[in-house]
Amino acid sequence: MRKWMIAGAVVIVLAGGGYLGAQAYSSQRFDSEMDKLVARLDARPDWNVSREDVDSGWFHSSGRIEARYVAVARDADAVSIEVPYRANHGLLETTLDGEAQVTDGGGQMLFGDVLESQGPMTWSGRFLTREQKLEGHFTLPSFSQTVTVPAREVAGEVTPARDMQLESAESTLDIEQVDDHVMLKGAVPRLRLTDDQADVLIEGATVSGTFEGDDQAFRQQMALTFPTTTVTPSGSPSVITRDIGYTVKAALDADQLTMQLKADLGDTRIQDQSVFSGGFTLALDRVDGDAYRALTKALEENLTEIQTAADAEDDGALESALAPLQPSIQALLAGSPRLSLESLNADSPMLGMKMRGEGQLSIDGAGIEEWNPETMSDAALEREFVRRLQGSLTLEGAPAVLLMSLGLPLGSDPLQVELADGVLDIDGQRIPLLPLANDSN
Repeated sequence: MRKWMIAGAVVIVLAGGGYLGAQAYSSQRFDSEMDKLVARLDARPDWNVSREDVDSGWFHSSGRIEARYVAVARDADAVSIEVPYRANHGLLETTLDGEAQVTDGGGQMLFGDVLESQGPMTWSGRFLTREQKLEGHFTLPSFSQTVTVPAREVAGEVTPARDMQLESAESTLDIEQVDDHVMLKGAVPRLRLTDDQADVLIEGATVSGTFEGDDQAFRQQMALTFPTTTVTPSGSPSVITRDIGYTVKAALDADQLTMQLKADLGDTRIQDQSVFSGGFTLALDRVDGDAYRALTKALEENLTEIQTAADAEDDGALESALAPLQPSIQALLAGSPRLSLESLNADSPMLGMKMRGEGQLSIDGAGIEEWNPETMSDAALEREFVRRLQGSLTLEGAPAVLLMSLGLPLGSDPLQVELADGVLDIDGQRIPLLPLANDSN
């Protein structure tokens, strides 16, 4: 009997030791992933990120992540983000929860002071030990705020600045991360802007994205959708647009950066009568990968100086701040980057328009890296740049108002536009774009 009791005790001790060992491993892996996350965020030159008040245990942990945005003018108030967290460690997963608050340099909190809300942003999540997977769910409280719409001028008519009331329903954001692969999905059920002139209501907006890689090589995709947007001017019928959507894809490998923007402008109606529908797809390619990496690095290293000079509207200081970017910009242009209009469609029964189009614009980059801008005048740089531009555009079903504005016969279909050697050719009408060559530099 005693032998069985001893054996049972040994089994219990071993099981308990294994359980505690698993708990310790789960806690250690969580701490390790948190350290990696903070280090990755802190590596960006425009942010200082740290983990404070850390209390690590086998069963429970707590702490606070602080992030301070430093890429601002030296005399400007820095924005800081504070994320306190609580973690409960289990054998297979760790659960987390906490709050997040954004504060400006004057001590004003985004949620509560700047925005009239019931409290800060809250969040919860879990870390799956075996899969090394981090999941997070963020809830942004509903809020209201008065915003100022700046003055603008359209066709010579100036619209003065005015205040509008902004109201947003409670919004959510879900994030998943496994190694260097991140997925996100967010929703804003209702966003409204109102004043005595108009009421703008956006319903069911969503955002989603996937990110994989780092600043040296990556694949990214982001999508925005606006299922219903209603604009109601005072005293006029509502303008309702359905199914607006934007998708951006980008990829950086050893050779080049490529990007694509696909825009669906939806279907716009007034009193159920179709006014406009359409969309377009743009693509960017032939962007040298090494040149792009060098440019982003130079931009990050000089961002504070550039922003300070821009805020001060000091042209001389801005030119000096941008000078370190010049070699990488020339290297990027030397790869002959190309912007393509892969497709364009615009339909308007009101205008009798059913237009389709495609085209491209590129620059001949041969020899650009050998340029010395310091010895070339602005006029010489402009001439050389424009001369190297090459492009074409084909429009089928162009509306009559566009043809008349260009001075073309109404029967011009398709409309052909060509750009080469500094000359724009619109259906045979040649328009020189180059200034007179009176500067020999």
